[in-house]
Amino acid sequence: MLFYSDNLVELHQGDCREIMRELPDGCVDLVLTDPPYGCGKAEWDEHFLQEWYLIAKRLDAPICIITGSCGLRDSIQLVGDDFVDVIAARNLNGMTRSPIGFSNWLATVVACGKLKQGPNFFEFAVRGNMPEHPSPKPIEFMKKIVERASKSGDLILDPFMGSGTTGVACVQTGRKFIGIEIDKNYCEIAKQRIIEAQQQLRLSLDGAA
Repeated sequence: MLFYSDNLVELHQGDCREIMRELPDGCVDLVLTDPPYGCGKAEWDEHFLQEWYLIAKRLDAPICIITGSCGLRDSIQLVGDDFVDVIAARNLNGMTRSPIGFSNWLATVVACGKLKQGPNFFEFAVRGNMPEHPSPKPIEFMKKIVERASKSGDLILDPFMGSGTTGVACVQTGRKFIGIEIDKNYCEIAKQRIIEAQQQLRLSLDGAA
């Protein structure tokens, strides 16, 4: 179900497996997502999901899977021979749990097509408040991974949109966005965050004029 749309953004509420099947082949430039990987952070995070990947491959775009330490092995196994590389991102001022203690880094598994040439490592620092979500990703990280994996004006799909951080990063970096989320409450949070990001961008552009 189409939840919200404007000239640059489409948000869909529903099962990403069903909605992605309705998207035309080649309609997006990048699939970038942080799917559930079975770490038990919420009811929806009890199992490592796989079927979505085979459906996303049909869109004929590079796929970047953001994963924590506990999901890295399964994500690499999921993409199999489609594997291209791993982009590592170091968090300079924060930590999360890992299987052997504490982790200061995030991994992004790249599959199904090459990205533009550049480094497979960057650093970021968290400066603002995190969105309301059991497994949020910092906007500082998302902006850097969006810029690393795509070009200005590209259309990016996030099949597991959550609270919409990928969409906010797309607004702030000049990309178009399609987001899919099964939970209506998170769709509403994502919508409001993206609208606020668009308003802030317009204000900054007006101030610079």
